[in-house]
Amino acid sequence: MLQLRKSFVATLAILLLFPLLLLPQSASATASSADKSNSKASTKILYLTFDDGPTAHTDQLLDILDQYKVKATFFMLGPHMEQYQKATKRIVKEGHGLGLHGVTHVPSKFYKNAYSGLKEMQQANESLNKVAGVKTSLVRTPYGSKPYLKPAYRNVLLAQGGFHLWDWNVDSLDWKYKKDHQKVYNNVMQQVHNVYKNGTTPVALMHDQEATLKVLPQVLKTLKAEGYQFEILTKNVQPVNFWNDKR
Repeated sequence: MLQLRKSFVATLAILLLFPLLLLPQSASATASSADKSNSKASTKILYLTFDDGPTAHTDQLLDILDQYKVKATFFMLGPHMEQYQKATKRIVKEGHGLGLHGVTHVPSKFYKNAYSGLKEMQQANESLNKVAGVKTSLVRTPYGSKPYLKPAYRNVLLAQGGFHLWDWNVDSLDWKYKKDHQKVYNNVMQQVHNVYKNGTTPVALMHDQEATLKVLPQVLKTLKAEGYQFEILTKNVQPVNFWNDKR
């Protein structure tokens, strides 16, 4: 009888201790899962884009991006791709995002009628394919899509052409303040913070030009220090444009 009682007590002790032995592991797993979830939710994505290239300064721009291990998206002009073929090929080879910016960059020509913009983008795509052997469906129209790209024009470009329209929500104004680098830096940082605070992913507009090279390192250094991760635009990313057109 005594032996039976001892066996019962031992069994009861094991049953009482068993949940406690599992508790730390369960709590640890839960905390780990929560950490992963929070890490994913707190990822700060930023899309950096450059218009009007390639140019004589593209290699320097790419060197800076490489130095900071940053990928960007380039909205390029057809004639420039053919003129600066080496830079175009490097953009493709190094895994940057590819976009089209047309051919003329002249509003009276690009927006002449509903089909003129489509023809320019198709021509620019042929230049990209001729130089680098690839094509893209991402487009950014000259000076942005508002007010020039009327609904009928947009339908032709997106529905018939199969393109995806991109504008921006962060304007560096680097084309305007070519000598005031601090102004450009302040523009980028203030707008990025405001856009991110509103729960939107920043899409920053800069230009492939010499003046931008002076401020770009400071911009990248600060944004990376603040935890932003730079990703490229693709056809799988929902477009951000002034018309809120998600096609």
